[in-house]
Amino acid sequence: MDQDQDQFSNPRTDAPWDEQKRQHAKLLRASLEEEVSALQAKLSPRPMDEIMAALSRCLTLTAPSGMSQEDRLEWLTVAAMELTAVPSVIFDDACAEARRTCDHPSKIVPAIIGYKPPVWLSQGFLRSRLHEAQRKLENVNAPRIEQQQDDEEDRRGVASSMGELLKEMQAKMAAQGQV
Repeated sequence: MDQDQDQFSNPRTDAPWDEQKRQHAKLLRASLEEEVSALQAKLSPRPMDEIMAALSRCLTLTAPSGMSQEDRLEWLTVAAMELTAVPSVIFDDACAEARRTCDHPSKIVPAIIGYKPPVWLSQGFLRSRLHEAQRKLENVNAPRIEQQQDDEEDRRGVASSMGELLKEMQAKMAAQGQV
């Protein structure tokens, strides 16, 4: 490795290098902010009008022929209130599953609430990714530990301490008859 490019023994401190680090931090911050907002959107519930629209699709497939328009509206209102806590990321898949499997309006809400998403869409997985991204975002501009030059005196001190430790260990082992 070229000695001039070895960032550990000869760190670069010139202006272009500093600018490159600033640009990297800026891009990383923007990327993490985007990831955090996308994950927050996936974990937040849908707006009420979107919930009502999705439920009306489910209800259309399962409503009995004798169900009046007033009954449908009442069912939609009550069912939508029950689904306000379902995260956006699984809501569409849960509604699609309910449309495929339910044959009566009374089964739609339990099917949506009981939907088991794939692991990568589960709330726990997405929350852990959100917390990780938030931690990284908080640490983007954290001060870095400055590199210290090796001090020859420190190395000699450590070497002599290690030598003394080895002598003590050998003496103990000799006293126990192991050597």
